[in-house]
Amino acid sequence: MTDRSFSEIPKAYDPSIVEDRWYKYWLDKNYFHSEPDKNRKPYTIVIPPPNVTGMLTMGHILNNTIQDIIIRTKRMQNFNACWVPGTDHASIATEAKVVNYLKEKGIDKFVIGREEFLKYCIEWKDKYGGIIIKQLKKLGVSCDW
Repeated sequence: MTDRSFSEIPKAYDPSIVEDRWYKYWLDKNYFHSEPDKNRKPYTIVIPPPNVTGMLTMGHILNNTIQDIIIRTKRMQNFNACWVPGTDHASIATEAKVVNYLKEKGIDKFVIGREEFLKYCIEWKDKYGGIIIKQLKKLGVSCDW
């Protein structure tokens, strides 16, 4: 990003110019990382994980925004604040998505067996779990990745 004089400030804010650069800087400086210490009182949030069913919903985004505000406030209040990310807590919804995906392909999870079904589940998690993590990072959340 180049320095601009006041006459060159765009009328509309373009987050792509600013947001990604600052988030990378914060991650590179390890600003969101937490290590236990004796000087500060600990404060931890564990993301109630979204199921790996696709992409984040507006409800997830609202929830994560509120948590981000809280954890950043605690950091400013000198707490040893740690925000731990998660992406799936029981895999029940993920299993339902994989079963539906297989049904569309004419595959019955009981016919293919547990090991083969788990391969499909891992593929699903790798594809959609990665999307959710990327979306959280794009939001600029301050998790300890």
